[in-house]
Order: sequence, then structure tokens, then C-alpha cells
Amino acid sequence: RKVTIHNKAMNYLVDLNDARELSPLLNYTISDYTPAPYIVPGAISSTHNQPRWGYTNNFDALISGNSDDTTDYVLGVIIGAMVILIVAMLWFFAIVCLKISGQQRVGFLAGRLVRPYASPSQGTDENDEKGGVEVVMDHEVDEAVPVNSVNNATNDDHAGKTFKRRVWAVRGVFVLSGIFVMIAGGLFYGKGVGSFKKSIDAVREGIVLVQAAAVKGIKLSDEVLQAGSDIDQELQPSSQEQEEAGSSICGLDSELSTQIRTVYDELSSNVDQLKTMLSGSIESFGHDLKSVVKLTEDIKNSLDTADIFLYILLAISIIIIGLIITMLVGVFFACKGVSNCLTKCIQYAIVWPLFIFFLILSWIFATLFLIFSLSGADFCVSPDQHVETFLDKNAEMFDGIIFGFVVYYVSGCKIEPPGAEDIVEIASQVKVVVTYAHSLFEILGKLGTEQIGAICGLTTQEATALQNVAVLGHDTTHVLNTAVVGLREVLSCETFNPIYTTFVHQALCVEGVSGLTYIFSTTLVISIFSMVMIMFRAALYPIKEPVVQPASESNDTVEVIKYNENVPGEENAEEDNHEPREEIAEEDKPIIY
Repeated sequence: RKVTIHNKAMNYLVDLNDARELSPLLNYTISDYTPAPYIVPGAISSTHNQPRWGYTNNFDALISGNSDDTTDYVLGVIIGAMVILIVAMLWFFAIVCLKISGQQRVGFLAGRLVRPYASPSQGTDENDEKGGVEVVMDHEVDEAVPVNSVNNATNDDHAGKTFKRRVWAVRGVFVLSGIFVMIAGGLFYGKGVGSFKKSIDAVREGIVLVQAAAVKGIKLSDEVLQAGSDIDQELQPSSQEQEEAGSSICGLDSELSTQIRTVYDELSSNVDQLKTMLSGSIESFGHDLKSVVKLTEDIKNSLDTADIFLYILLAISIIIIGLIITMLVGVFFACKGVSNCLTKCIQYAIVWPLFIFFLILSWIFATLFLIFSLSGADFCVSPDQHVETFLDKNAEMFDGIIFGFVVYYVSGCKIEPPGAEDIVEIASQVKVVVTYAHSLFEILGKLGTEQIGAICGLTTQEATALQNVAVLGHDTTHVLNTAVVGLREVLSCETFNPIYTTFVHQALCVEGVSGLTYIFSTTLVISIFSMVMIMFRAALYPIKEPVVQPASESNDTVEVIKYNENVPGEENAEEDNHEPREEIAEEDKPIIY
């Protein structure tokens, strides 16, 4: 029926002589836009293929709605993270055990560097019978261990060189580990957090694009509805006036009067049909677009919280690097044998406890970041497929024709949206309305009001009103057609698919998941080398030097060695005078057994 009416109106246009130039009809041009294919980043692919301990790495299992599949996937992700946490706990336990074992069993791994000593009196049978020399540590008298003549080997040059090499090795490993931690801390923010920040910026960019397109769509939807309403209102008053006059439009039987009456009636009928179509699909679509704008506003507000999180990560990076630099300064002082407030602060008060606190946090964060990076990598291997699965499971979240268009954009514009048929039908109906409006304008536009009154049997006032209806109807239908064409352009693949790829492909996968992978890797490096620094913490302390008190003449006593931290001033004074200290404070006197 629409085709017949359309052809009839076009015949009228052909038969009539142009009295004035009509506005050209704006047509919608189908774009040849083709979405760029998604290429899986190498880091995401390698993370996705990490071992899952016999469980699945298919992200669809998480969103399938099947509890068994969901449990299977979650276990595969969590077990890998728990392995790291268990390794960290065992490592901490080993460090505690080394500390408890003491210097005599594990050496510097107990936490201090102690210079070996052998008494000159050792090596004689007499002294061996008396028990030799006893070595005691400050505050560790209960753990004193007699040293027999076998320890004479530590007093030679080879033992001294070996001890020096060990000292340099311990301090070198500590310093290198600190450097690695600082480098990892810089990469943690520069690459990991930086990528995460780019992801948030990409989300903001996508939100701006979505809001701009949605606002434009809302505006065009309102224009379409308003134009349809205006056309209906323009036609109805004239019809009512004619009914009050007791006759229809152009009730005379002349050929021209019949043409005017036929075109007018068809225009009114098609406007009513168009209004019915608009009140259903377009109103619902405009409501959905307003919901999208509200959703993007909520996401935009949530990003402010993400910015705070980024600043916290930056602060953590700065604190870790600052702590490492401070401890490296402590190693320098330890090499010089300096003991002051700063070194005590490093060793016991603030820096060292803070370092251990952040080390524990690093292990926890490494575990969490591994979970997030694994899940993100599983999703980003085929993000479009997973988004389509999620949409199918949550179709009730969307109303009207917007759901079909969302699936259309996600699929790379391969799945034709069901709502597109409604838009195409509306566009076709608008063209029919515009055609009849053109016809009416063509007929009445070249006639004067007196001619119209004579042809249609109307008064001059009624003829003027009818002519105004033709002019306004022509202009309004063009506004309606322009709005519909604009709405179709807004809904095109070229408009929303780049926004989708900005959100999902660029922001979430390329920047977001890659950033999480960097964050996990650098956090793990920080944790490992921080643990190495804990194990080689003896580098922070000056070397303990022995202070010897000769044994008494009694057969029941032995020489006693007390180890004190090396203080350069006192050591140099003894070397200059070539004499042992003459006075020993009461509380510092060695214990004689």
C-alpha cells in the first residue's frame, strides 16, 4: 500500500509544473566502514597460557551461569596465586629459622657479620686441657661455646681473605638487590601504573565519545518526535475547521480539487501512521540513550576514585625507593664502621620495620595482581565473544531496540540488529510523508489564496490557512527527514564501534590488562629481591670485632672473647698504642669461667 501511495504522489509531482524550487530531500548514505580486527597482545596470550593446575582457562566458564564451571575456573586462577603466597610464607619461615639457629651455625645468615678469632694461647696441650678459649657474644652469654685449637685455622691470612670476600659478597648482594628493587619500583609505576593510567584515560575518552553520541541521539530522537507531532498538529486544525464548516478539504468535484483532497488525505493518513511508529520505537530508544548517559556519568565519577588509587601506588613506589636509598646509606656507614642515630634508625626503629611492612604488602599485592592479570588475560584473548555471551545472559538489562544495536557494535557490525528494521521502516515512512508534503506544496504553492478558495470552495481565511499548512508541512517534513537521517548516522557502525573498541580493546585489554601484567611482574621482582635483602641484612651492621680478656692462672678458667661492634676510633687508638685497653667498665668486664 505504501508503494502504491508513493508512486501516486510521484505521478502528481511529474504532472505539476514547478512554481518554486523545492528543498532537496536528504538521503542516508550507507558507510563502507569496516572495523579493524582485534589482535591479541603477546603479553596477554602468554599470561592466558600459564598453567592452571588442571583447571580451565576459558573465561566463558565464569559467566556461563553454571556453578560447577565457575568453581572450576576460579580454582584455576586462585591456586596459581596461592602457590606464590605459600612460597613467600615458607621463605619467611626459613629466615626466622636461620635467625634462631644463631651465628655459630649459619654465619651471616643469622643477621650479623662476625670476624673469626683464635687466641695465641691456643694450640698447646696445656690450654687444651683447660678448655681453650670461650667465645661469647654481647647479650648471649648463655650460648657461649668453647673454642679449641682446631679454630687456629681461622687466624691465618687465608681465613682473613676469605672473611673479607664474604663481607664484600654479602654487602654486594644487598646493594645489588636494593638496586634491582629500585629499578622494579620505577618500572612498577612507569610501565605498570602508567599503562593503567592510560587505560583510565582511554575510558574517559570513550565516555566522552559515548556521551556526545548519546546526547546527539537523544536530541535527534526528540526532534523526530517533535517534528512528527508538529506535522500532526498542523494538519488537525485545518481538518477540524473544515468539519465545522460541514465539508471536507476541497469538496468540489474539479480535477485539481480532487488532487488536493487526495494528497491532503494521504498526507494526514501517513502522518498518523508515522506518529504511531515514532511513539513506540523512538521514544523507547531515547529513553535507553538517557539511561546510557546516566550510566556513563556514574562511571566517570568512579574514575575519580581510580585516580586516588593511582596516587597511592605512586606514593608506595616513592616510599619503597626512599627506603632502599636509606638502607644503602646504612650499608655505606656499616662499611666505615659508623654507628649513629641514623644507623640505629635504619636497623631498629623506622626504616627497617617499614621495609618489612611494605615487603609483606608486596607479596599480598603480587598475589592479587596475579589473579586480576590472569582473569583479564583470559577475557582479552577473545573479548568480543565474552561480551556477547554476557549480553545474552543479561538481556533484561536493556529495553527497547538499544540491545540489538549494542550486540551489533560488539560483533564488529556483523550481526544485524533487530532494531535496525524499525529505524529503516521509520525512515521509509518519513520519505512517504515528505513526498506527499512536496506534492501538496507543489499544488498549492503556485496558487493564490483566491484561486485556492475558488477551487476548494473555501473562504479567503480558510484558503490562507490551507496554503500555510502546505508550506509548514513541507518545511517540517524536511526537518523530520533530516532528524531521521541524522539518527541513522548516529546509530551507524562507524559511530559506536570505535567507541566500543576504545573501551574494551584499547582501555581494558591493551592498556589495562597489560598494565596489570607489568604491575604483577614488577611487584614480584620487588618482593623477591626484598627477601634477598632480608636474608643478607647483615650488610646493614658493622662487623663485630673480638675483645679478648686473658685467662686467669686457675686451671678452671679459660680465655673469654666478647664481640663488640667495630668502632673505628677505638680500633685505631689501639693500633697506635700497640696496647690493649687498661680499664674495663664493671658491666663490660668479660665473664670468667
